[in-house]
Amino acid sequence: MESREISLFLKRETLKPEAAVAGDITRRLAMNRVGRMIGAACQDRTIRLYDARNCEEIQRIQDDVLCTSLAFSPNGAFLATGDVGRTVKIWDIREGTRLATLEGHTYPVLSLAFSPDGNHLVSGSGDTSLIVWNLDSNEKTHQLRGHSLYVLSVDWDPNDNRIVSSSVDATIREWDPYSGTPLATHEEHRTAVQQVRFSHDGQKLASASSDHVVVLWLAEHPLRVEKRLHAHNEEVRAVAFSPDGKYLASGSADKALFVWNLETFTVEGEGVTPSEIDGIEWYPDKLAFLTEDDTGAIVRWDVTELDAILEPFRNLLQEIENDPAGNRREELIRKYNEVVSNYDPEVLRDKRLFYVNWQCKKALGLLKAKVRSSS
Repeated sequence: MESREISLFLKRETLKPEAAVAGDITRRLAMNRVGRMIGAACQDRTIRLYDARNCEEIQRIQDDVLCTSLAFSPNGAFLATGDVGRTVKIWDIREGTRLATLEGHTYPVLSLAFSPDGNHLVSGSGDTSLIVWNLDSNEKTHQLRGHSLYVLSVDWDPNDNRIVSSSVDATIREWDPYSGTPLATHEEHRTAVQQVRFSHDGQKLASASSDHVVVLWLAEHPLRVEKRLHAHNEEVRAVAFSPDGKYLASGSADKALFVWNLETFTVEGEGVTPSEIDGIEWYPDKLAFLTEDDTGAIVRWDVTELDAILEPFRNLLQEIENDPAGNRREELIRKYNEVVSNYDPEVLRDKRLFYVNWQCKKALGLLKAKVRSSS
């Protein structure tokens, strides 16, 4: 990856620590539309609902099989889960009770997506097919066949005019959700396509692949490649758009996390997770997102433009330089301490902030002199 100027700072906060026991490992993650609740499928066959602000547990649903996919309904009242038992289940979130069990797949259900109005659901399975379900009748309306290997990811166009799916067979396919008609097949990737995600406005789609590449698509009919994004060194496992569509976050098997500027198609922010990244979910009302990885940790990343972080130090340095005689030194030291108090130690250690902080300390005479040892 080419060296470049990084203009975003990613502030990390661990909301759920690495799992102390195997049963607490998070296998799948989803966030509801308003960004107040997280759904997590855990290794102990529970589905846990957390407060999205701090990961405090709100509800725990015990299933009898391992959950392999989950999605919140648009109105937030229901949670759909897919499992190794080859079924799709619909749960009442408030009561934690199962409302329906949908049967039709012959292999585990690996991905789910609701229609924008919440009346339909699409499931993608290891049996190579997709099923569109009518949630008023809880019946199958179409079974979509065309992939030759596991269907890994499905997403429903926010404009409600198609479903997009991806597979181990390296293809991306478009489908009419209401007739079941295949609309297009794309072979832009060389290996398994781990995830497909629409932007919130439905104008773009991103695909993440085991070929280390993220492809950005214009959501025309059919999809058209806008840009191939190269930066990851291993399998890209998760992608997600920021709510304003300005950024795309991508995470890979090598623990690398990138935030792309979608105007310049460059990486503007970087992070590292404890293990392989399996899920990314943006908050809908703030410039921040969550990651979930193989350790079971759920980490929040607040995204801030670097200039906004550096500005208070730069302004203070200018004030110090405008006082060469040091008449305001005590006042400026107090002001410096106030500025520093607004930053976490982790932020202050960042190399991009370290130098301007060092400049302020030097100009104020706050650097500790090295003690020379006598021979």
